[in-house]
Amino acid sequence: MQDASPDYSLRLRHAGIKVTRIRLAILDLITQRGRHMTADEITAALRSRGVAADRVTVYRNIDRMVQEGLMVAACTPGKAMRVGVCAQPSAGHHHHIVCERCGRVAETQGCPIQDAGETFVRRVQEASGFRLTGHITHYIGLCQECRRGERA
Repeated sequence: MQDASPDYSLRLRHAGIKVTRIRLAILDLITQRGRHMTADEITAALRSRGVAADRVTVYRNIDRMVQEGLMVAACTPGKAMRVGVCAQPSAGHHHHIVCERCGRVAETQGCPIQDAGETFVRRVQEASGFRLTGHITHYIGLCQECRRGERA
């Protein structure tokens, strides 16, 4: 769940990112919509609000904010990448549950992969020959509202 009135200027500064009108507009838009959005959806919505935004600028800003942990990206096979505002940027490593129908997102507490510990990591490394440096996980399902729509 998103903060009631997040101070995005402070979050950007804390992450070492310059505060710009476009970054604030992107964060505010996604928070108001309450769901992850594609870069094209963000660009169109910003333009309709009178914010001069082109696709390249939106992509570049999204990328930077994802790298710094202010936003999260969710990639569902066969669909465009969606990004959302991380409600808990300082909460440590955690994952997200994405509604496959409407794009709504919920954040999880912690990480089962990290909780599995060194044994799990060692097994994966031995089996693959890779040295793990991280992982990306998100869960896919249907939110309560979309499930209600199925029952009706």
